[in-house]
Amino acid sequence: MVPFTPVVLLRLVSRNEMGSYLQGSILKARDSLLEKSFLFLRRFKPVRERVTPGQYNDHVEREHVARYRFARQFCAGKRVADIACGSGYGSAILAEVAAGVDSYDKEPLCGNRLIDLERESWDMAYDVVVSFETIEHLANPAFFLANASRTANLLIVSTPVGEFRGYNPHHKQVWTLSQFRRLLETYFECTYYYQDGEEIRSDPAGSIRFVIGVGMPKLVSHV
Repeated sequence: MVPFTPVVLLRLVSRNEMGSYLQGSILKARDSLLEKSFLFLRRFKPVRERVTPGQYNDHVEREHVARYRFARQFCAGKRVADIACGSGYGSAILAEVAAGVDSYDKEPLCGNRLIDLERESWDMAYDVVVSFETIEHLANPAFFLANASRTANLLIVSTPVGEFRGYNPHHKQVWTLSQFRRLLETYFECTYYYQDGEEIRSDPAGSIRFVIGVGMPKLVSHV
């Protein structure tokens, strides 16, 4: 048996560190290659940044509509903000049950209020803030979440998880489920739902393409 002298231990540690370093380097090289490949492919098959139901009538549209229909159960009789409303189809779905809906986006698309979520905060307080497929587009998602935590009694937010960087060139953030939950739970006490296709469920088992967080703000300062 080889005694575990300081020299032997140092060699073992060095080997472990080298193995971790090589593994990390390989993963970084893989991710970089995938990102470049996706960016090249998107020249020929662009990813749409906005959804207008009926334009393509495909699974992407149905997934977006399913999220808004899911959110209606939290919005009945409430004052609601639809942040990053796009063409306004989701605001219309929420308005079927809400007391009122204010729509926000960076462009004037449906009579909405204008806002730059990277730099600006909305001033109104709401019972519910809904923001689907928004947070991954932001360079500083913490700024958005801090604003939501100050102005909403309830936040309903969704994002894709498990994407490779470059798969959608409009996305400035890619994260795992645990990474997204850790970010969101800095500001909110959350319940999570999981979407695969049009199905939204509370059980995370099986395939997960999108996660939906429904959360109440924590009573702490994030200044």
